[in-house]
Amino acid sequence: MVNQSLRSRLMFMAILPALMAALVVGGYSLVNRLVDVRDTNAQRQQLVADSFAARLESTPITDTARQQQLLRQLLEAEDVRAATLNFSGDNPTLHAGPRLRPVTSINQKDSRQRLVTDTSWQLTRNINPGEPAILTVEFTRQGEYVSTLEGLITVILVMVGLMLLAMVPALRFSHQLTNPIGEMVAAVRRIRDGDLSMAIHTQAKGELADLETALRQMVSALADAQTELQQNVDQATQDLRETLETIEIQNIELDMARKEALKASQIKSEFLANMSHEIRTPLNGIIGFTKLLEKSSMSPRQQDYLGTIHKSADSLLAIINDILDFSKIEAGKLSLEHTPLNLHDLIEDVQTLLAPMAQDRGLEQAAIIYSDVPVNLLGDPLRIRQVLTNLLSNAIKFTEQGSVVVRAMLEEDRGAEAIIKLTVTDTGNGLSQETQKNLFSAFTQADQSARRQEGGTGLGLAISKRLVEGMGGEIGIDSSEGQGSTFWFTLRAERDPKQRPSPHLEHFRGRTVTLVETDEYGRLGLYHMLSHWQMRINEFHSLDDLMAALDRGELVNSDFLIVGLPAHPQKQSMQPVLDNLAALGQPMLALSNNPETVCRWLEHYPHCQVQGKPATRQRLFNALLALSGELDSSELDAHTDNRLDYPVSVMVVDDHPGNLKLARVFLEELGAIVTPCDSGQQALDAFRDQEFDLVFMDIQMPGMDGKATTARIRELETPGCHTPIVALTAHALESERRDLLDSGLDDYLSKPITEGQLRHTLEQWVMEKPHQPLPDSGEDSEPDNDKVFDEDLARRRAGGRQSLADEMLKMLLDSLSEDRPAISSAFDSGDQETLLERVHKLHGATRYCGTPRLETAAKTLEEALKTGTGRESLAPMVSALCDEICALEHLWQDQGEEVSSY
Repeated sequence: MVNQSLRSRLMFMAILPALMAALVVGGYSLVNRLVDVRDTNAQRQQLVADSFAARLESTPITDTARQQQLLRQLLEAEDVRAATLNFSGDNPTLHAGPRLRPVTSINQKDSRQRLVTDTSWQLTRNINPGEPAILTVEFTRQGEYVSTLEGLITVILVMVGLMLLAMVPALRFSHQLTNPIGEMVAAVRRIRDGDLSMAIHTQAKGELADLETALRQMVSALADAQTELQQNVDQATQDLRETLETIEIQNIELDMARKEALKASQIKSEFLANMSHEIRTPLNGIIGFTKLLEKSSMSPRQQDYLGTIHKSADSLLAIINDILDFSKIEAGKLSLEHTPLNLHDLIEDVQTLLAPMAQDRGLEQAAIIYSDVPVNLLGDPLRIRQVLTNLLSNAIKFTEQGSVVVRAMLEEDRGAEAIIKLTVTDTGNGLSQETQKNLFSAFTQADQSARRQEGGTGLGLAISKRLVEGMGGEIGIDSSEGQGSTFWFTLRAERDPKQRPSPHLEHFRGRTVTLVETDEYGRLGLYHMLSHWQMRINEFHSLDDLMAALDRGELVNSDFLIVGLPAHPQKQSMQPVLDNLAALGQPMLALSNNPETVCRWLEHYPHCQVQGKPATRQRLFNALLALSGELDSSELDAHTDNRLDYPVSVMVVDDHPGNLKLARVFLEELGAIVTPCDSGQQALDAFRDQEFDLVFMDIQMPGMDGKATTARIRELETPGCHTPIVALTAHALESERRDLLDSGLDDYLSKPITEGQLRHTLEQWVMEKPHQPLPDSGEDSEPDNDKVFDEDLARRRAGGRQSLADEMLKMLLDSLSEDRPAISSAFDSGDQETLLERVHKLHGATRYCGTPRLETAAKTLEEALKTGTGRESLAPMVSALCDEICALEHLWQDQGEEVSSY
């Protein structure tokens, strides 16, 4: 490649001067040739035209044959294409050859003209053979083209000859130069391949000879270096063997250290789980019995001491939970749920939970959820609530006055998936840029001075950051000193296609409400709630504005009056205003941070109600229902009654006496029949003697632990009967939960347990079974009247909730139009299975409605079908059931409006 490249360059450099000279000389010769050819052709053509013009002029004008003959002779001249003789008189025009080409331009030279066409030119001559005439001769350019081509070929041949002559010495010179270079290149390649024994002899001269000498010296030096390198390699190989032996020993030691580290990590995990259990177990008793003591009568000082104990225990539990959550996150053991959640309810639950803290500090709370935000989502409600609780509690802690506002807005809509942004804005002192940099780091607090007022581990924001990032979102802060702070995080959540909007969204459509709230954000949150129910809102920013509007005679026809009171209302200034508003006679709802105090101020006004801030959708909806007369006070009490509406038999197994007693008290207050057991063996003995609707099982017990006891209980169960067993444990690791569920348990509760957790578990696992009502519930076990529809029974069956009773009755009435013909058809065709299925479904529906006669008829027929009663005996029962269905349908048609109001 080197030789070819060098040879090519040498040839090019030798040929280039010859080529340039040939181009110059050839070009000059070619141009002269073209000029000569052109001038010669022009002169020759002029002579031809002049000669024939003279001959035509000497010919008589009447001798047309002679003239035509001369024109044909003119065509035989060189390059003549056509000729035309035009007379000015009546004599016809004579022409020879093809038709003349159209003229494109005129070339004037001296006193003669040359008419130019696209491929030829024409010469004209005036003649006078007796009458004036014009001779036009057209000459082609073929002769000129041929002469030009001959000149070009001659130039090219001369140039080629010159280049060939120049190549002869160039080839000789390149051979003498490139052959030695090629041999040297080949020698260098062999040297590259390690062949240092070869000799270099190229017989080169001059500089190439010097290069050859340098190559020989290089080969000699490389041979010496290779010898030395080999010696060094041998020495390095020996050293490497010794190093490998040392590394092998270190690997053995590292493997032993790794095993010890894994063992230590396992011990650490077990220690974490055990410490979780050992710490949460006494805390469970402390917090639980503190709640029980709060329900007893005590002196104010005792109440104060008890409140301090409760707060301290809650703080200790929060610190332990933070540490355990952080440990699980660091170990990668924290998993996220993917369950349905309602974002609106979740935000309100967090605000309600932290409402006492905000009220103690005199702060206003508000939640603003924009209308385009999807509230029915799929995600981890527990972790979202944990993040929101942490941000909201921090905002309340570090805000001295003003408000704390939670906003939810749709940041990006991706169809089935939505990105929602939640913000928590406070009116505190704000944070400096330096503080914000490390705010989400572990064990870092906003106020790290020795005079800080709030405690904590400094893990809350770090845990929140990890949780938000684990859910595919981001978290951050926007703050400046003296202007408050806004903590925000985003959620990447799927929409829940199964959930539906609340059925009472249309209940207050078109009704008018007067809203008064001095706090801007609280007013905006209430405005969004009321406008979501499609109510007409008259909005006022202060009580003075409202009173001024009332003095002007406005707002007379308002259906409701909602008044948000200041954080610290004074009776001297507020009592007269409330009396004046109550005197209007309009249904009024007062919202206050001190609902007990305000309730005493308004206790003489039955059309007024008081609720604590912040207002939630459900409480606000129930309050407006009560104010409108659609929900009485007994129904409101039914909503807050914590007792179950059905008897439940529960076994609680726990070796810790305090926890066992606490769980027993909680469950008995819910109305459950509790069997306590302090060991696994005692639980087995109790399970053999009686049946239980649910079993709460402690896991870590001496002797037979909870998992072993659960396995033995599963062996004692009769086929087809499955008793739900819920684990009670304080272990913090996710692997523990998976292990429990895999060992036969149905659910998992983490200590310390609360009344709400127990009630939720009972409703989840026991509510689906058919129950008889509790003896003290105020409801008969069986209907004992002859009414087609009993209003009081319907309300009691709905747990005191009138709206639920209406909904259940409507569902029953909607199904009757299909049930009656289906029951008759199944009986006529003898399809006992379909008949039993239909009657059983109808009987179940009547159990939740006030239809005693229909319920009795369905129950009687169902029992007869199950006992195998003959067809003749079933006929009157079927007829009676169909008659009761018709009676209820007729009553609904005749008194539709009255029944619907029930």
